[in-house]
Formats: sequence, structure tokens, C-alpha cells
Amino acid sequence: MRTIPAKKKKMSLSSTAILVAFIICAGIVIYYNAIRPAVNHTSGATLFEEVTSRDLSKDYPQTPAEVANVYCSIVKCMYTQDLTEDQLFTLCGQMRALYSKELLESNPLNDMLYRLEKEIDEFNDKGIKIASFVVEPAEDVEYTTVSGKKRANVEFHFTLRGKANSRIPKEIFLEEDDNREFKIIGWRDHESE
Repeated sequence: MRTIPAKKKKMSLSSTAILVAFIICAGIVIYYNAIRPAVNHTSGATLFEEVTSRDLSKDYPQTPAEVANVYCSIVKCMYTQDLTEDQLFTLCGQMRALYSKELLESNPLNDMLYRLEKEIDEFNDKGIKIASFVVEPAEDVEYTTVSGKKRANVEFHFTLRGKANSRIPKEIFLEEDDNREFKIIGWRDHESE
């Protein structure tokens, strides 16, 4: 018996393995060059859909830290995504659902939309986007009582990406309403220690 056919068989198995590896590598390259950018492009829509999918009238955040987290998600979407006027209007409605009655009264919808569009345009002109945000843990939230109403202060920060990355510390003030939901009554820049 000759052993040559066995060697040819081994050679053909090696050749097949190399061919399969090549095809897999080519598939991966095609995926990352052709399909992956489309996935990243739709991730903006996913962020918008995620932020607007929550019905705040039925599923309101339970804690001040959760309210701050929803607020930050809305802001990140507003200042990161290319939005249509309808999408910005929808996000503005989501944000206003977090506001106290007094804050709503002092910020008429049309004025708020105008200011937001102007600020977003300034961010875009400077090439600045909100890369991320961090909200302090619920156990670190400070609570007080003012005029018989429970209040909370929540610290958070946005990380901006652009020509130079920066971190902007903020503080949000909330007050419990008659439905025992914490609503935003104001915010300010927070001095980092």
C-alpha cells in the first residue's frame, strides 16, 4: 500500500481549513466595514426610542436618583443626536413631565423649545457632544424638608466630547409633589471639591 493518498488527504484537509479561516476572516471584515456602520447609525435612533419609550404618566421614576437619571438620558439624547423638530418636541415633552408645576409655569413650552434649539445649535457648531453622564448613587442623595415638603439634591455630571473633553458637575433639586413623585424644581452647576 502506498501512503501518498493519506498525505493528499491531509493536504486537502489543511487547504480546506485555511479556506474556511479565510472565508470567516473575510466575513468579519465585511461585517465591520459594511454592516457595522449601519448598526452604529441606527444606535442614535435606539437612544431616542429608549428615552421616549417610557410612559412617565404610568411609569414615573420612584427615587430622586432615578428622576435625575431619566433627565440626564433625555439631555444626552438632545445634545448628541441629530434630531428632527418633532423628535426634539417629543423629548421636550418627556423632560417637562419631570418638572414641578412651578417650573412648568416659569418655562413656557415655546420658550423652552427656542432656548433648546439655540443651545443645541451652539453645541453642534463647536462640535461638542455629551459622551456620558454619571448620577450619584441613591444612597448618597441628600434629603431635607422645607415647608412640610420633602426635597432632595442629586449630584451628577456630564462628560463632553469635542475638541477637548471636559466634565461638567451639576446638581438637580427635586421636591415631592402631592402624588409622592419627586419633580424637578431647579438645578445649578456644582462646584467640584
